[in-house]
Amino acid sequence: MLKYFIIIIAVGFVYESVLWLYRLFVAYSWIKKERLNHHVSSLYPHEIYILLPVLAEADILENTAEYFNTRFMAGRNDTFLVIITTEKENLNAEPTRNTIHIARDLAQQNEKIIHIHFPAKNGKMAHQLNYAIHELSSRVNGIGDSDLIAVYNADSRPEKETFDWVRGKFKIGDTHVFQQYGCYTKNIPQMKNLPWKSVLISASMWQTRWAIGFEMFNALKQLKFIDKKDTLKLNYPLNYCIGHGLFITPQIFKTVGGFSEDMHNEDAILGLQLSNMQELIMPVPYFDTSESPDSLGMLYKQKSNWYFGPLQSYAYFAYILKKSNYSFYRKFRIFVLSSKLFLHAIFWIVGPSLIALGLIVGVVEHDLMFLLIVTASLTLFGVPSLVSYIFMLQLKTPPFSISMGQAMRSLIKGFFICYMLHGASAYRGMGKYIKQLISGQITTKEKTVIKRTG
Repeated sequence: MLKYFIIIIAVGFVYESVLWLYRLFVAYSWIKKERLNHHVSSLYPHEIYILLPVLAEADILENTAEYFNTRFMAGRNDTFLVIITTEKENLNAEPTRNTIHIARDLAQQNEKIIHIHFPAKNGKMAHQLNYAIHELSSRVNGIGDSDLIAVYNADSRPEKETFDWVRGKFKIGDTHVFQQYGCYTKNIPQMKNLPWKSVLISASMWQTRWAIGFEMFNALKQLKFIDKKDTLKLNYPLNYCIGHGLFITPQIFKTVGGFSEDMHNEDAILGLQLSNMQELIMPVPYFDTSESPDSLGMLYKQKSNWYFGPLQSYAYFAYILKKSNYSFYRKFRIFVLSSKLFLHAIFWIVGPSLIALGLIVGVVEHDLMFLLIVTASLTLFGVPSLVSYIFMLQLKTPPFSISMGQAMRSLIKGFFICYMLHGASAYRGMGKYIKQLISGQITTKEKTVIKRTG
C-alpha cells in the first residue's frame, strides 16, 4: 500500500515539474516583453533613497558603494545611497576593516552617500531600516511621501536598467510597491573549485528558479486584480516580499507600520500585509544578481532562516488582527491569505521527506524498479532548474556563467543532496521555532557569511 502511495507522489512530482516549466515560461515571456517596451526615463523629480543595512561587510562595502554610485547615482541629483550601520558591529575589529569606519569615510567622500548609525547593540535589519527611515523623514528636505525607498543587501548588484524602469512605471501608474527578484548565480565561478561544488551550484540554480517561477509568477497573478482594488477579493493571490530589491513609498511604509521588528523575517509579513490591502507588488523585469552560500553549512543555516517566513504565517495573522478592528469577512480573508503562505512551509518539508521515504522503501524492499521510478521523478523535478538557468543566459543576466554542460553535470550530481538539504533545513527551522515557543526566547537570526575572494 505504501509503495502505491509513493508512486502516486512520484507522478505528482512529474506533474509539478510540468507546472514549474509553465510558470517559468510565463514569467520569462513577460520579462522579455517588458524589457522590449522599456524606455529610459529622463530626470524625474521624485527622489530614490537606496537603503543598505550592513553588519560586518567591510570586505565588500566599498565595492558595493562604487557599484551603486557608478550605475545609478552618477549624473543624477535624485538618487542617494544610505548606508545603515549598527552598534552590533564588532568595534574591536581592525579600524581600517570596520564597516562603520568605512561607511563614515564613504559619506565624507561623496555627498550622495548618507551614513546613519543605529545606536543599539541588539536589534536586526528591521530595526536598522525603521530607524534610518525615521531619521531621514525627520530631516529638512528628507524623504517625502512622493519619494521611493529602495532596500538592498551589501552583495546586491541590480541590473543597470532597474531604476529607470521603476521610475518610468512609478511616473505612469498608481503603483506604490515594486519588487525586484534575485538571480543567485553571481558567485558560481568561485564555486567551481569548492568541496560539494555540484550541490552549491544546484542550490544557486534552485533559488533562481524559485525567483522566476514562483515569486515572479505569483506577482504577475496580481496584475489581474489591478483594476479591482475597490473590492476586496477572497481569491486575491498571495505574494510576499523579499529583503532585497524592494521599492516602497513612505506612505505605504507608514500604513503598514514600518518593517516588523517582532518577527524573525520582516519581508514575509510585509507581503501578507500588502496582499491583505490588495496593494500591487509590481514585479521588476530586471534582476538583482546576488550571491549564493558557498558552503553546505551556510546554505543549511540560510534556508533555516528563510523557513521562518512561511512557518510564522499564523503569527502574522494574529499580529495583524491585534493592530486592527476588522469585520468577520476581513478576518477570514486574512486567515485565507495566511493559510496560503503556510502551505509553502508544508510543501517545503513534505516534498523532500516523501522522496527520502520512497528511496528508503525501495532500498529496504530491494525493488530496483521502484527506486528507478522515484529517482526518475526527482530527476525530472530538477529540469526546471536547468531551464531557469538557460533563461538567465538568454537574458544575459549572470555576470559570469558556466557552460550548459557544467550546469547539467552539476544538477545530475548535486540536485538530490541539494533537495534533501532543502528539506533538512526546514526541520531545523521548525525545531528552532518550537524551541522559541516553549522557551519564550526569540531565535537569533543567523547571518549568512560568504567567503569572498575578490
